[in-house]
Amino acid sequence: MKAGIAGGGIMGQLLAFSLINAGWNVTLFDREMKNNCSMAAAGLLTPTAELEKNELIIFDLGEEALRVHWPVILKQLKQTIYFKQSGSLIVSHPRDHSELTRFIQTISSKLGNDAFYQKLSNNEIGALEPELSKFQDGYYFPSEAQIDNQQLLHALENDLIEKDITWYKDTFVLDALPHKIILNDTHYQFDLVLDCRGLGARAAFNDLRSVRGELIWLEARDVFITRPIRLMHPRYNLYLVPRENQLYLIGASEIESYDPSPISVRTMLELLTSIYSINSKFSEARIIKTVTQCRPTLSDHLPKIKYSDGLISINGLYRHGFLIAPTLAHDVMQWVETNKIVRHTQLWENSHDIHLF
Repeated sequence: MKAGIAGGGIMGQLLAFSLINAGWNVTLFDREMKNNCSMAAAGLLTPTAELEKNELIIFDLGEEALRVHWPVILKQLKQTIYFKQSGSLIVSHPRDHSELTRFIQTISSKLGNDAFYQKLSNNEIGALEPELSKFQDGYYFPSEAQIDNQQLLHALENDLIEKDITWYKDTFVLDALPHKIILNDTHYQFDLVLDCRGLGARAAFNDLRSVRGELIWLEARDVFITRPIRLMHPRYNLYLVPRENQLYLIGASEIESYDPSPISVRTMLELLTSIYSINSKFSEARIIKTVTQCRPTLSDHLPKIKYSDGLISINGLYRHGFLIAPTLAHDVMQWVETNKIVRHTQLWENSHDIHLF
C-alpha cells in the first residue's frame, strides 16, 4: 500500500513513522523543513498547564501521549533525544498573585480535582529550583515534561530515510485530493493521502487562521534552572524551557496575524524584562537567536481530522503539536487499519463531498 503525506512537520513525520513501521510505502512532500512551526516550537509537554486556555480533550490527548505514546516513539528511535519528565512550575510575582489564583481555579474546575498538581511554599519551591527562591508560593505539576523538538525532528527524518521513505524536500504541494497529491507541474497517485500542511491547507478548512508566535533562545551560563517555568502575568504568560548546555527558550506571544517577519521590539522587551524578573542572572545571558512562526488554528482552538475515501486531512494543532500529535497519529492509524473512528469522535468530520470534481 502506498501513502502520500503533504507536510513534514511533527504531524506529518509521526504519521510517516507509523505508516512505514506498519509496512506502507510512504512518500513525503515538504515545503519548508527547516522553517516550519514544528522546528520553531519549544517542546513543552504540559497537558495540565495547557488546561487554562483549552478544553479537557487537549489534556486527554496530551496526557495519553506523554504516558503511552512518547515512551514508545523514543524507544524506537536510534538517536537519543533530550527528554525530561521532572515536572513544571507555575509562579507569579506578588502583584500578580490573582493571576496565579485564577489559573489554578480554572484548571481545578476543568479537572474536577487537584490530583495533577501540588501547591508549594517558598521553601518547597527553593528545594526544587534553588534559583527561584524569591517566589513566595507556586504550583508544581509533577508529571509534565519537555522534549528537544529540533533533535526529535532530525531523528525522525534520519529514521525515515534509513527505512527508504521517498522524501521530496522544498516541494510546494498545490493540493491534496483523495488518492492524489498535486504539484505545480505534475501529480502523484496513492492508495491514501494525508494532508498535514497546516496553513497551506486553507482550501480544506474554511475557518483556518494564523496565530503568530515568537521565541527567544538564550545561553545563560550562570543560571541553573532544570524544569519548565511559567510566570503568570495579566497580559501574557511567559514560559521558560531549559535545554542541555544551559540553553533556555522563552516565549509567550500569541498574536492573531499571518506575519512571519522577525520578532517585534515589544515582544523582545516584554520577554527579556520578564525573564530578568525571574532571575537577575539572566542579565548576562547571550541571545543566541530569535524565532518567529505562524501556527495553524481553527475557530475552536481544537484539532480537526477530516476524512473521506483516500484522504485524511489533519489540521489546527495550534500550539499543541508535540503535546497531542502522537495521540492523533495513533487515532488516525486505527482508522487506517479498521476504517472506523474508534475514539475522540468530536474531532472527526466526514468530508466525502470535498475536492470532488
